[in-house]
Amino acid sequence: MTRTLTFVLALLLLAFATSWAADSPIVGKWDCTSSDDAGQSYSWTLTVNDDGGKLTGTLSGDPGDLELVDPKLDGNNFTFKVVVNDNTYTVETTIDGNKIEGKYKGAEANGTLKGTKQS
Repeated sequence: MTRTLTFVLALLLLAFATSWAADSPIVGKWDCTSSDDAGQSYSWTLTVNDDGGKLTGTLSGDPGDLELVDPKLDGNNFTFKVVVNDNTYTVETTIDGNKIEGKYKGAEANGTLKGTKQS
């Protein structure tokens, strides 16, 4: 009886984790543009994956591929950090359907980030 109950609970946990990943509003690819306070703009692709219940991903663009550090989703708020030239930038965004918008700040620049989720 205990083995059966343990097996059923494990299956339910796996099903929950799988459905959470499928329902997560941030998982996928996003076409983004960042603009710093000086008016410089960059195009990026934000890729967010669910790796067994843990978010991972990259921010790819002209400056290169940057690994997301400590990505977190809290409701519709998605935050992460990236390291550029040994400087850490904090990114705070809000998801609204297939749109994402927020701000970033770091030692060398501050600015905004906007994007649209790819189909």
